[in-house]
Parts: sequence; C-alpha cells; structure tokens
Amino acid sequence: MDVRQTLICFFFFTALRGRNTGLINAEIISTGTEGGNITVACIFTFSARKKIFCKQPCEEGDILIETEDVTAQRGRYSITYTEGAYPVRSTVLYVSITKLTKSDAGKYRCGLHRSLPLPSYQDIEIRVEEAPISSKPNVTLKPLSASVPSASTQTTTQLSSSTGSYTPSSASPEGTQQSQKEQTPAAGVLLYVRLTLVIMIIVLSTAVLIICRKRASEPKEPSVEAVYANITEANRVSEEIREEDEESRTPPLEMSAV
Repeated sequence: MDVRQTLICFFFFTALRGRNTGLINAEIISTGTEGGNITVACIFTFSARKKIFCKQPCEEGDILIETEDVTAQRGRYSITYTEGAYPVRSTVLYVSITKLTKSDAGKYRCGLHRSLPLPSYQDIEIRVEEAPISSKPNVTLKPLSASVPSASTQTTTQLSSSTGSYTPSSASPEGTQQSQKEQTPAAGVLLYVRLTLVIMIIVLSTAVLIICRKRASEPKEPSVEAVYANITEANRVSEEIREEDEESRTPPLEMSAV
C-alpha cells in the first residue's frame, strides 16, 4: 500500500469517526436558567449550505429554523453559521434560545443537509433550572418610640449592590414642605436687611453732603494773626498822628522884661 492509499484510508476513517456521516453524534447537554439565554455550538467536519434546527422528533411541526443563510432568526430561536476548512478548522453551527421557560427543556437537533456525503446531525439536550431566589436579609425591628410618625411619612428600603445590606430611608412630604416654608421667610428677611442698609447709606450720604454745603456757604472769620496785625497797624498810625500833633503845636512865647 503506497502513501496515497494510506492517506485516503486515513481521511475516510476520520470522516466516519467525525460528524460528516448520517450517524448521530454524542448528545450535547446544556443547562440554562429560567428567563435567561442559552447558546449551543454544534461542530461539524465538513460544511454545507442548508442548516436546520429542530426539536425532536424533528417532524414537520417541530422545525424551528431551516435556512441556507449564514444567520437566521425566528422568534426566540436563532442560528449563526461559521464555515471551516477541513482539516484545519471545523465548521460550527451556533443555535440559541432566548428568554428560557420551563417548556423549553427537552431534546433538540442541529444539522447540516448536503447531498454528498450524507447529512450530519447532532443531538442536544437543554435543561432549564429555576432562577435563584435572592436571599432575604434578616431585618431587626426596633422598638417604637413614644412619638408616632405621621401617616404621610414613607419608608423605603434600598439594597446596596456592593455590600448586600439594606438601608432604610424615610421621606416625609410634610417635612419637605416645612423646610421650603422655612427657607422662604429667611430669604425675605435677608432681602429686607439689604434694603434697609442701602436706605441708611443713602440717608447718611445726603446728610453729610448738606452739612458740607452749609459750612462752605458760611462767612469765614478772620484769623488771630490778621486781627493782631490790624491792631498793630492801628497803634502805629495813632502814634504817628500824635507825633505830628506835638510837632505842630507852637511853643509859648517868653516875654522878657527889659
């Protein structure tokens, strides 16, 4: 047996052992959560044009998707086809179901239809589990105080996504309205104070201006130095006048007896 015959036999037995015969391969089991999505990969050795996704026994009413397109969708069911190159890369047919329900649990089949070699199929068993119920935290009730809160106070409980602890927060419409009412008078008082300060500044400025004008209009009194200079000048003039009077007087005549 030469090398070529050996290679032919090798590829033949590989094809028989692979997914390109009419035999159904081992079943794929996939588990999803109720309300979630699930995707299963059906791997084949050779490619094909026609793709099928059905629910067993895959009779006429059980065909979910049958197409020659690369991608297809019908309601909650969809397929995506990726063609490979044997023996380098396998051909993969992805089948998906969204928004799982309990009725989706069961056996399905994905396959590739071609004339030669025979069609290839793969069985799938999908199991649907119930969605996990979030554990409720232990809430310790505190004793009520003597004062009873108003009926309009609403208490909400918020869950922290990071710590998982509940934080109660209360919101009272009456308290909000009361705080708004308190803020409004405070703003009015602040405006009143500002207006009062502005008016006082205007009045004081007017009074100062009036006083300055009155002082400017009053006659100025002579200074002490000017008065002293006037008195000195007057004394000097009087002395000069007196000296002139004395000089103008004629001396008395003296009569001698001869």
